[in-house]
Amino acid sequence: MKKCMHQFVETIRIEGGKPINLPLHQARMDATRAHFAPLVAPLDLQKWLEASPLSNERIKARVVYDVNGVRETSFEPYRKRDIQSLQLVEDNHIDYHFKSTNRQQLNHLLTLRKDCDEVLIVKGGLITDTSFTNVAFYDGQQWLTPAQPLLNGTMRQWLLQHNKIKEAHISPASISSFQRIMLFNAMIDAHELELPIANISSF
Repeated sequence: MKKCMHQFVETIRIEGGKPINLPLHQARMDATRAHFAPLVAPLDLQKWLEASPLSNERIKARVVYDVNGVRETSFEPYRKRDIQSLQLVEDNHIDYHFKSTNRQQLNHLLTLRKDCDEVLIVKGGLITDTSFTNVAFYDGQQWLTPAQPLLNGTMRQWLLQHNKIKEAHISPASISSFQRIMLFNAMIDAHELELPIANISSF
């Protein structure tokens, strides 16, 4: 068994009592646990969502787990953050390809946002993600998402599978060639949160 210091989390949107993109969340949880414990028995994520309250609101379900099983579940109405501006920040060492509960590096980068609402993280000379969403850029014809995100989010996977976005290498210098940036994650649908490129502040 590989050394695993942290717990992991699946954040799942529930609307009308139905979990959204559950197979993608299940696959990510299975892959994460199998990476650290290859012989571990899979967990049924659906089972841990049965306690979700009946509500017309968008519900944020949070399932915390490790190689030994689910450690915690919680449900709360989702409150969307008001994001109007992004600050470019650079970190060439950050690693968040597993959705860990340890967000120390991301939280540190968020403190560097200056007067902006959120950060847009650059790693190895390329745009990756914000501190809590994947992103895509509109060039007037199509939406392009960074080919090397910090986290391959479930909404990102769904949009790629349905040909709504395409992968591309996007550098800070190329941002000005786009018109808009879209932020999305498991809780935020495509096109629910878009900003003009002018709202991104450079280094």
